[in-house]
Amino acid sequence: MENIKTFLIGALVVIAGGLGIFAINTVPVMPQVGAVSSPDISSPYFSFGGVRQWAAKTSSLNQATTTVCAIQSPVSTSTLQFASIQETISTTTASTLVMAKAASAYATTTWLNTSDAISANAQYTLALPATTTETGIDKYIFAPSQWLVISQQGGVGTFSPTGTCQAVWIQN
Repeated sequence: MENIKTFLIGALVVIAGGLGIFAINTVPVMPQVGAVSSPDISSPYFSFGGVRQWAAKTSSLNQATTTVCAIQSPVSTSTLQFASIQETISTTTASTLVMAKAASAYATTTWLNTSDAISANAQYTLALPATTTETGIDKYIFAPSQWLVISQQGGVGTFSPTGTCQAVWIQN
């Protein structure tokens, strides 16, 4: 009788120990999710709700040329949502900025917007909010890899602007 009792106690200890180890080793499976450690996202696009938004910003403007900024659109058909340039210009006479869409970085094929006259040695910002209420909205639809080109026109001498330009597209 004593042997049976010892055997049952031993068996219960082994079973309880086994269940304890099994319970410790069963960690619930959690789905793996990612995180961003800052508010800045280094990717040129961001997708949410099935919509992909692309953005680009230059760190400087081109010097000694009339094409002060050129940003290539996404590799798929997309609609320009917003574009802007902020510059400090050094010329001896007034000039204007022209935003256009083109097949290359050095052409201004389809006009999008023009600034007022910018005085010599001035700071200026030109923004283009694309809206659906404007006639000719299709001019804001960019074919894959087209260019948003911002050129400086008029004025005397070479253009040496400082500043940045940026653009935002929604992928169609």
